[in-house]
Amino acid sequence: MPIKLGTPPVWNLVAVDTGASLSFVQCEPCTLRCHKQSDAGEIFDPSKSSSLTRVRCSEKFCDLIHRALRLQTKACLEEENNCLYTMTFGGSSTYSTGKLVRDRLAIGQYAKGYSFPSFLFGCNLDTEYNQYEAGILGFADEPFSFFEQVGPLVGYKAFSYCFPSDKRKAGYLSIGNYSRVSSATYTPLFLAFRRSTYALKLDEVVVNGVALVTTPAEMIVDTGAKWTLLLAHTFDQLDMVITEAMKPLKYNRNNLKGSEYMCFENDLFQPFNNWTALPAVELKFDMGVTLTLPPRSSLLIDKDFGVCSYFMRDSGLTSGVQILGNSMTRSVGVTFDIQGGRFAFRNGDC
Repeated sequence: MPIKLGTPPVWNLVAVDTGASLSFVQCEPCTLRCHKQSDAGEIFDPSKSSSLTRVRCSEKFCDLIHRALRLQTKACLEEENNCLYTMTFGGSSTYSTGKLVRDRLAIGQYAKGYSFPSFLFGCNLDTEYNQYEAGILGFADEPFSFFEQVGPLVGYKAFSYCFPSDKRKAGYLSIGNYSRVSSATYTPLFLAFRRSTYALKLDEVVVNGVALVTTPAEMIVDTGAKWTLLLAHTFDQLDMVITEAMKPLKYNRNNLKGSEYMCFENDLFQPFNNWTALPAVELKFDMGVTLTLPPRSSLLIDKDFGVCSYFMRDSGLTSGVQILGNSMTRSVGVTFDIQGGRFAFRNGDC
């Protein structure tokens, strides 16, 4: 998603992350671990923005963010009176550390655009990230998240998006009220147990029309996570079904990536192209909402490990929470109706 920060405005491309609360971009001077962002605009330099202000150590937001991010101690750069932060994101696989600041934020284009004069975000000085984005916009449920900061200014609390499967195609993100489609079906949307992220109730996993033996459980919708995590007993059943489907295609299980992944390789090293022979997977949520995943949406070609599934085994989720990653919802329209407490998928929306 393109944004502009500061005065004069600096263009950056950022990721929409429904699994994170705090937004951040990479800033100058990057003193520790930095990442190239040649495809995401120039690195934001806070010293060149006339509208930037620091979040002071004594501010309530400094304490609030530290509690929300579960930091052990309050972090502050005393000589600058600047509140610090550290956080994980991307399904807890990546981290960001830096200073908390406020500055002008502009999103959208022309008449449909919005401008926010005092947006709170992290000025990242230490991270491991990719070159395609300068940072993230956190859409989870905390007072300092992107959506909670801008939501009251746009009216109705809802947002919709569609991420294209092809980078050459355009997706969209809209904030505020949305068009109700009479044919759309909705499932309840709620906050996950002891988390600030939004979740759905996953009732069943169906493979080629046959339901696996599963226990209904929460599933967090996390656009910042690549992989879709399933509870161990659900993943193991899905693993057995897909493994059997791969055998006639002369693909055997490849465990080099780790037992929590599902990968297959062909001894003949032939490129895989028989997608129609693989089973389709359906994720069935409360109130009859179904996300249908053709093989190309649930599997990928990995140059090192062969054909791999986007589903991942997560044995550590003791609270019964699962995660729906962004790879499963490419080209699928998604609506988070926060105010109405409901959620919808729209297949083929972008």
